Amino acid sequence: MDSTTVIIDVRTPQEFAEGHLDGAINLNIYDPGFENSVGSLDLGGTYVVYCRSGQRSANALAFMRSIGIDNVTNLGGVTDASAETGIPIVT
Repeated sequence: MDSTTVIIDVRTPQEFAEGHLDGAINLNIYDPGFENSVGSLDLGGTYVVYCRSGQRSANALAFMRSIGIDNVTNLGGVTDASAETGIPIVT
């Protein structure tokens, strides 16, 4: 993963506060503004998404691809995402 990759945590703000990957942004998939927030992302950017178990991030990935963001990867749950990337979980 290079330094231009954007890390997106799609969990709730409370879950995010309990522990997230260092440098991640929080775009809560349950927030009514989620689609607008994702829609404002650079379509040509590189993104990784994660949640608690991988289900919400899979849904986020599907939505992102449906609007033309092709370079997106689902890292599953936060612990898996940390192990995959080597990025620590911070609070």
